[in-house]
Amino acid sequence: MDYFNLKFHNTTIKNEIFAGIAMFMATSYILVLNPTVLSFAGMDYNGVFLATVCVSGFTTIISAFYTKLPIALAPGLGMAGIFAGLAIGPDAVQWQVLILATYIAGIVICAFVRFSIYDKIMEIIDEDFRRIVMSGVGLALFLYGISTTGLLKKQNGIYKYGDIDVLPISITAISLFVIYVMKKYNKKGFVLTGLLVAYVLSICVSYYAAFQENGISVAEYLKEIFSFSYNAKDITKVMFAFPDICEIIQNKKTLVQFVHAVFVFSVGHFFDAIGTNMSAFDAINSDIDDRMKETVSLKRAITVDGVGNVVSGLLGTSTVTSYGESLVGIVSGGKTGITALTTGCLFLLCFFFSPLFTSMATYVAAPALIYVGLELVLRFRAYDRSKVPFFIFGLCLIAYVGVTFNIGNAVLYGLIIYTIMKIVIEKKKPVSYWWIMPVFAAINLVLNFVV
Repeated sequence: MDYFNLKFHNTTIKNEIFAGIAMFMATSYILVLNPTVLSFAGMDYNGVFLATVCVSGFTTIISAFYTKLPIALAPGLGMAGIFAGLAIGPDAVQWQVLILATYIAGIVICAFVRFSIYDKIMEIIDEDFRRIVMSGVGLALFLYGISTTGLLKKQNGIYKYGDIDVLPISITAISLFVIYVMKKYNKKGFVLTGLLVAYVLSICVSYYAAFQENGISVAEYLKEIFSFSYNAKDITKVMFAFPDICEIIQNKKTLVQFVHAVFVFSVGHFFDAIGTNMSAFDAINSDIDDRMKETVSLKRAITVDGVGNVVSGLLGTSTVTSYGESLVGIVSGGKTGITALTTGCLFLLCFFFSPLFTSMATYVAAPALIYVGLELVLRFRAYDRSKVPFFIFGLCLIAYVGVTFNIGNAVLYGLIIYTIMKIVIEKKKPVSYWWIMPVFAAINLVLNFVV
């Protein structure tokens, strides 16, 4: 029984597994960064790490079987930053309140799908807008990949020149060379091979640094990597950590903060998920029949995002989202849920062999992100340049997504501007429910600038 439609997609289990490994290597950085960021909010590092592992693994596996798409899910770094930002400062919100907001936001996202709000939004989006968003995601991956090497650094939402570090730049250059050479000679698994080269070289560099500092032997270093260094009970420090709802309702300030958090975690994430999943879906099936352009699988993917939020709230971590880095697995040849299944299983293995996976330096994913990002950006060449205003709009939106990586705002506000341009320039009659987007935008602006 071909549950994952391997024949239809003209792929094999071997190709899907290799793509899944590449996808995992491109997304695994969140296992270290998410608990690091949330620890600033007062949460237990080890507890959040284990929660991140479990949530990422289970939701990605659920996505594999329910959507049959090669899309990985994990707590989003951007949302983790928002979470920590709300939990510190003079108007700090207790992290337990934010965990409850994450849980409620998941229910809200599922309601958006259940009551057809998602369907109405997808009817507003056309192929040109989808191409713009996908190219924007590509630019974001490209710039993020470069930033992991230190050549660029992000300050106040703007990329600036960073410090030149020879080792990560050299390793990235070598790995990129391997990727392009293998692609030129039509060798399968070229992205995964490049990632493995980067990983092995980074491990050698890491061992040499440890040897220089402590005189550690190879055997001791390998034993440390393959060890289980966490107490499984640590997850109970963040699991089911909901506050007393009555106390939230009775405290006006806390109630307003809670509503704000729910809106940010639900609506912001909802549009981010639409943009990310839309880009991944189009990248998988850009050259086959219209049957794959239907939104059934996409709709299921958004549902999984919502369920992921519910699970995140229960286990004690920030918002789970579909990862733009999933495109690394897709460009590597992943076309079905087997790719996601492989990635999900590797996430769960981190529960037992965490140092093996978390020892990967962030720049290990750089060659894949740079390569995939360029591939997606170049797809904008197919955009109709004769429509000058729309072409300029497309370039601006791509630049916005690339610099900010805020796919949610790009889809929300960009689609409003795009719809207005269609009405004014092409005299195109909008769908009767176009007002949904301005309503979301207005509420978002009020909560961000007034609350």
